[in-house]
Amino acid sequence: MYLFKTKETAETYHDVHTKRITSFGIIDINAKICDMNSDIPHITKGPLNAYCFVI
Repeated sequence: MYLFKTKETAETYHDVHTKRITSFGIIDINAKICDMNSDIPHITKGPLNAYCFVI
């Protein structure tokens, strides 16, 4: 899981790495961009309003 401050940054990361991985011949990539649970950053002292990218 990777954390990003903005949804646009997470989407850019997704696009770049999807193109890179498909260039190797890998298909059926399953990735998801989601909002972080607002309680978690308070517990872990992580960035607020973060988006995560999960492969």
